Amino acid sequence: MLAHSYIGRLDLSIFDGILQGADCHPVEIFYGLMDVLNEKEQMVLKQRYGLFSETPRTLAAIGDSLGITRERVRQIQVSAIKKLSKSAIETDLHVLHAAFMKFVMHCGGLVLDSQIAEFLKFNYENKNGSYAILKVALILDDRITQEYNKVDFLPHFRLNSIAFKQIKEVTTVAMKILNSEMQLMTEDELFKAIKKQVKTNYIHFSNNTLYSILCLDRRIFLNEHGYSLVSWRHVNPRTLSDKVEFVLNLQKEPMHFLKIVEKIEGQMFDQKKVSMQAVNNELISNKKFVLIGRGIYAMRSWGFKEGTVSDVLESILSKKGPMQLAQLTDEVLKMRKVKPITIQINLSSKKNKFRKNREGLYELV
Repeated sequence: MLAHSYIGRLDLSIFDGILQGADCHPVEIFYGLMDVLNEKEQMVLKQRYGLFSETPRTLAAIGDSLGITRERVRQIQVSAIKKLSKSAIETDLHVLHAAFMKFVMHCGGLVLDSQIAEFLKFNYENKNGSYAILKVALILDDRITQEYNKVDFLPHFRLNSIAFKQIKEVTTVAMKILNSEMQLMTEDELFKAIKKQVKTNYIHFSNNTLYSILCLDRRIFLNEHGYSLVSWRHVNPRTLSDKVEFVLNLQKEPMHFLKIVEKIEGQMFDQKKVSMQAVNNELISNKKFVLIGRGIYAMRSWGFKEGTVSDVLESILSKKGPMQLAQLTDEVLKMRKVKPITIQINLSSKKNKFRKNREGLYELV
C-alpha cells in the first residue's frame, strides 16, 4: 500500500545541496538565538519540541512539571517563538528558509511533519537530534504555519496563505464525494469532482495541493488503486477475513488458498505475518467463502455454493430441468472448479440420481 506521503511523487534530488550559501550551520545559528530567551522559555521549547536530546512532551505534561497551566505553557511557547523569529531576521537562517519554501511550494503549499526529515537528510546528518532543531528553525519563517496533531488531521507545515478551514472544506467535500460513489476513485476523478464543488478563494489549488491536503486527513485512504475511506473495510482491510475478501475480489476469480496467502503477503496491508494455517482456517470457517475445488475457494457472493459436484448437478437440474451435457457442464463450471470429466463421471455414476432421457438430455431420476 502507498503511504500518505508526497515523497513518492517528488524527485527530492533536485533539492540536494540547495542549502549551500550560509556562513555557518543553521543548528549553530539556532544555538546562538536561544540566548535571547529566558530560562523558562528555553525549558518550554526544549521539552515541547524535543530539543537537545529531550523527549517531546505535551503542553499539559510540561505544565505539570513547571506547576503552571497548559494555557500558560502555550503562551510561553508562542512568545519564545516570536522572540526567536525576530532575532532570526539578521541571521543566515534565510538560506534555510528559502530552500524550505521552495520545497513547500513544490509540494503544493503543504508538507507533512514526517516529510521534513526526508527533505533535510539531503543536506544534513541527524547528529545529536539536529533534525528536531532544524524543524523549529523552519517555523521561525513567518510565511510558514505549523499545525499540530489533531483527531482527524496529521501534523504538518503549510503556507500562511492556506487557512486550516480551507483544508477542512476540501477534505469534507472529498469525503462526501467518496461516500456518494461508495467505490474507489482515481486521482483525476476525485480532483475534478472536488474542484467543481469547492467554492473557496483558494480554488487555484494545484493537483499537488489537493494531493497534499488529502494526505493530511486520517479518514481518507490512498493506495495504488485510488482514493477511498479508511472506514471501508473492503478497500482498507483490517481483519484476516477482510484481507482474504480483498484479494479474491481483486483477482475476480477463484484462487487456491496458497495463492491467497501469497497475494495477502504481496499487498503488505500491515506488519502482521500471515500463516497458511490461519488463512486455511478462515476460508473453512467463514461463510463468505466457498470451497469449489481441491484447495480452491471463491466468494459466496459470486453465486458459488457448497456441496459435491453431484449436489451441484442436482441443484441445477431441479431448477432448470433437463439439459444437454454441454449446457450442464457450463453451469457446473460456474460454481465449481473441476474438470469436465469429473462432471461426466458423476452423471454416469449409479449412486447418483441422474439419467439420460430419450432426447439425449440429462435429468433427475
